[in-house]
Amino acid sequence: MISNLFAGLQNATIQALHLNFLNLLVPVMDQAFFHGLRHTILYNLEIVGNYIQLITADAFVHLDTIRYLALDNFGAIENDTFCILPQLRRLILKDALRNIKPKHNTVNLNKLHYLQSLTIKNIQDFRMSFKFGRLNKLRALTYTNPGKLNKTILTNMISGLTSLTTLNVYNMYLGYIPDTTLVQCFQKLKKLNRLFLATVNLETLPDGIFDNMRRVYYLNLFNNRLVYLNSAVFRNMKSLVTLILSQNRLVYIDATYLITLKNLKNLALKKNNIKCNCDLRPFRDWLNHAASTLNGGILCNSPPSLKGTPITSYETLWIDCDNHVVIVIVISVTLLLILVLIIAFAVVYFWWDIKYFWIVRRSKRNGYEHLPDVGNDEHYDAFVSYNHEDSHWVRTKLLVNLENEDFNSLRFKLCLHERDFIPGAFIADNIVNNMDRSDKMVFIISHSFLNSSWCSYELDVAQQKVMDDKQNMIILVFLERIPKRELPRKLKRIMRHVTYLDWVEGDRARDIFWKKLKIALHSKHEEY
Repeated sequence: MISNLFAGLQNATIQALHLNFLNLLVPVMDQAFFHGLRHTILYNLEIVGNYIQLITADAFVHLDTIRYLALDNFGAIENDTFCILPQLRRLILKDALRNIKPKHNTVNLNKLHYLQSLTIKNIQDFRMSFKFGRLNKLRALTYTNPGKLNKTILTNMISGLTSLTTLNVYNMYLGYIPDTTLVQCFQKLKKLNRLFLATVNLETLPDGIFDNMRRVYYLNLFNNRLVYLNSAVFRNMKSLVTLILSQNRLVYIDATYLITLKNLKNLALKKNNIKCNCDLRPFRDWLNHAASTLNGGILCNSPPSLKGTPITSYETLWIDCDNHVVIVIVISVTLLLILVLIIAFAVVYFWWDIKYFWIVRRSKRNGYEHLPDVGNDEHYDAFVSYNHEDSHWVRTKLLVNLENEDFNSLRFKLCLHERDFIPGAFIADNIVNNMDRSDKMVFIISHSFLNSSWCSYELDVAQQKVMDDKQNMIILVFLERIPKRELPRKLKRIMRHVTYLDWVEGDRARDIFWKKLKIALHSKHEEY
């Protein structure tokens, strides 16, 4: 007999009483059911694996010392059944009987001020709901009921539970709850460190939903409907160590903020629809450099050519991934720079050719002519000063290249002492007069030139003429390499202000030499 079940236990102190799997059929569990335990001090009570149709509001009136209570397989619970258990620390309610359809009622839990752990499992909302209130001591809540969790129930359940450290919401449907409500509810859970949102049919993670969860180190989003993962929702979860995302529908994962989770060690992503394309490369690169442990590994699901390939090792062609506009711009700019460099090199290398060609063309366009020979008033383009030992070079090289009749070349009339000086006149007069009739004065410098007194005299006259006319008229041509220490001081001084050329070997070098000399002869006088 149930009435004699607790006979002899009055006034006793019992640590735990387990009435489990006794196949008890209890139509009504009320005060009379526990009459035999009046004045008994009882801390833990389990009634599991039996059949209870109704638990009344006064059922535990004699058991106000209970700290742990577990009930299952019941049909209905009256509203204030647990209000008379002020010492209750842990409460488990699960598996409501499906064949009993009682009138819906709301079970009050708001008087359980010392409650620390609460489990509500498999109790459909149409049977009963729960009023939580402000349970400031509650640290762990497990709520796993099949069906839809609406806005009102979620708000009522979480709004006052600001001390929660563990929240497990499992096997429910959160799809009907607006994103704003989800964000508002979860932002209040600032002390949370373990969060289970498994099999709750989440299709997206609203931005800001985890912003206040800075202490969470374990997050389980197993078996939802997530397709796209914007890692910005994890931006403030700096303590996160384990992230479970297995059995979703993830195609793409944004790694922008996952990179910032320095404490993340375990990441589960198996059984998703990962598309291994260009967009996923940042996530792949992060996985290859992170310390995360991939539980079971992650394989590409698409495209077909990469299906089954580990995500950490798949490769794509750069031409398929990189921005084609950027590629075109980079290639165009590169080719343009190469072209500019080629042109610049060509201009530098052929500078004297270009300049010479331009002067020739301009001279022809402007009708450039030499002045005609008129008696003693002969006009020269240049007076040539040289030692007689260098006369062979002057006749075979200088005259041939400067006084020739080539239509495409600049032609100059030169004054040579052995050809153009007036016989019988003083040498000094010939030098001065012919320099006066010349636009330029070219000095062929060699060791023999430096040793010649007349060459030195001609250099002095030219220098004085430059000073008097205040025009730079002197051109120096070095036939030999002469160390500067061997040059006279006046020649060194002149070299600092005038054009000078070196006669060098090589066809290209000599071609440049003649063009430079012709350009110097053709150029206007510069002020000295």
